[in-house]
Amino acid sequence: MSTTATTGDLETFLALAPGSIGTVRAQMILDMIEADALTIISPLPAAAKSVVLTVAARAYVNPENNLEESAGTVSTRYGWRGSGGMYLTRQERRTLRRMAGIGAGAFTVDPTAATAMTDYVDALTPPTVDDSEQLVLDQPDPFIGP
Repeated sequence: MSTTATTGDLETFLALAPGSIGTVRAQMILDMIEADALTIISPLPAAAKSVVLTVAARAYVNPENNLEESAGTVSTRYGWRGSGGMYLTRQERRTLRRMAGIGAGAFTVDPTAATAMTDYVDALTPPTVDDSEQLVLDQPDPFIGP
């Protein structure tokens, strides 16, 4: 799978020494995150690289999703997500949708029919008489008779 971010990008993002990242693990994480992101939007825009790198950094540095550790009397507390450190937060999902131009904010729906205003007559504007509509006085009125 071709990711929007490379293992070299992740290494730079994490400020690791060149060549020190575990490339197989990093590539697996990037592929899994891209697969998750593709469930939100498809195809991924180039700008999605920032979201992919953020999630990948979280997963690479803290794969068990530890929230708290203690040294004395050993205590570790894990996050509530079962997927370790690899998940898209609500904000990251929103960011991906905004990048794709969906879910960008409020919208309005116009319930008015398309033909609702076609017969509109402005009461303040005097009517205009077309030449074809002018009365011809030398013809009898059909309602009055000859």
